[in-house]
Amino acid sequence: MNSTQSPGPAVRIENLDKYYGTFHALRKINLSVQRGERIVICGPSGSGKSTMIRCINRLEQHNGGRITVLGTELNDDVANIDGIRREVGMVFQHFNLFPHMSVLENCMIAPMIVRKKPRAEARRRPGAIWKKSASPSRR
Repeated sequence: MNSTQSPGPAVRIENLDKYYGTFHALRKINLSVQRGERIVICGPSGSGKSTMIRCINRLEQHNGGRITVLGTELNDDVANIDGIRREVGMVFQHFNLFPHMSVLENCMIAPMIVRKKPRAEARRRPGAIWKKSASPSRR
């Protein structure tokens, strides 16, 4: 799978619902992110930002609606989930980053280890914006 495999948005979320027991964490979320587009998801603590992002990579299973990433719907098909995880990277909040490395270095780990990319190529990820001086301890 690659980003040119199918036309349409990179991420499309339609009427996304996520429950934790009786708590309705995400209610009818709709979002479309075009290829190459950069967006910011902001809101107060507990508003569902991380939950939505975790649903996009199927680290959380949504309870209703549809999520399509790079033309592939995220459902119970493990092959679909694995395919998306090979293409979609996530960097979690600072407590999950390696504190002895910069944000850039943390982002370079997966391409270097999983894809066996040389350091220079991992540093040049298309569509990424790096702030070289940033580090997890200096946010």
